[in-house]
Amino acid sequence: MSKLKKLSPDDLTTISDDFGEILEKEVSRVISTKELEDLDLDIILNYDNDQLDVDVDLGVSFDELSEINQDLLSEAVDEAYLKFDSYIDDNFRE
Repeated sequence: MSKLKKLSPDDLTTISDDFGEILEKEVSRVISTKELEDLDLDIILNYDNDQLDVDVDLGVSFDELSEINQDLLSEAVDEAYLKFDSYIDDNFRE
């Protein structure tokens, strides 16, 4: 795997925004909009010594009749991280 390029503040903003979109798509894949009452994404990027760490706190409020469980959400987040890794490889590697 090639080295991560030097990231600017604009790059970090773009990365955060794009990861948010990836997460929203993956969550909406497992939760219909009828069941979803609120989705709160808190994406924390830490870029230090040319290393990028990304953490996400996902807050989801469901309709009271929803049958969504934590396992489905975990799968969606895992899939989002896999797509995010590919996104970083395609756009921010030297």
